[in-house]
Amino acid sequence: MLNDPQVFAFALIAAVLTITPGADMMLVLRNVITRGRRAGVMTSFGICAGLFVHASVSSLGLSVVLLRSALAFEVVKLLGAGYLMYLGVQSLRGAMRRGYATAERGLPRKRSKWASRSALEGFLTNLLNP
Repeated sequence: MLNDPQVFAFALIAAVLTITPGADMMLVLRNVITRGRRAGVMTSFGICAGLFVHASVSSLGLSVVLLRSALAFEVVKLLGAGYLMYLGVQSLRGAMRRGYATAERGLPRKRSKWASRSALEGFLTNLLNP
């Protein structure tokens, strides 16, 4: 089966895409670095909740709408890109406001508000990823 060049190429590309970090992984990494381990766990929880919504929508057959409607797919894609841009701008603004010295000194961070915000960020990042 792997003697066929097309099958081998597909398997190779699928393997590379599987191990390539995506938006979810980068969001978890950012939240762990800037907000701590609990925020990373809550981000992962939000991502899993987004996956649950994707699975539920697929089982109901509603994901076919995205496959059939170019407009609906484009809207979800643009919303996802816009949200990722928003997160990037917020990260840059936060880095400029605090500077990197704050993180290096290990100043205490407020974690209570970050937990729910991290979960919401993970949820939206995964949900808006078509």
